[in-house]
Amino acid sequence: MISALDVANTFLDRAKSEDIDITPMKLQKLIYIFYKDYLKETQEKLFDERFETWQYGPVLRSVYNVFKKYRANHIKEFYYFENNKYSTIALPAGSVVKKIFDNVWKTYGMIDGIRLSEMTHQPGTAWYKANINDEPYLEDSNIFQEEPYIA
Repeated sequence: MISALDVANTFLDRAKSEDIDITPMKLQKLIYIFYKDYLKETQEKLFDERFETWQYGPVLRSVYNVFKKYRANHIKEFYYFENNKYSTIALPAGSVVKKIFDNVWKTYGMIDGIRLSEMTHQPGTAWYKANINDEPYLEDSNIFQEEPYIA
């Protein structure tokens, strides 16, 4: 299975290739939407890490810890492993994962992190349900039930 940091690097790689800035908040929300859409399409988790219920929406602790130094500024570098290499997820042509990734990027890649955060806060979202019930994590069953956001 892939890691959330591999997914983060995949979004950063796409953004870099298109000269688009990504803040840590925007990155978190893009990963969340990708996870949600993949879960809905395949009925499988994209990775094992769970989304936490933070003030500004779903957050992956590993991604937060790596990119928090950028605060509200755009991220300038990938997450590198100890050997100074970074990894991304494979997006083979014609694959479901590529189709979903490309659709998420096309639909949400130009939207800023604040607006994406607002989308995850709407009544009925998994974050909303976890937040009103004071739960520390979002449940995959609630993520699966979410309606698509209107971009």
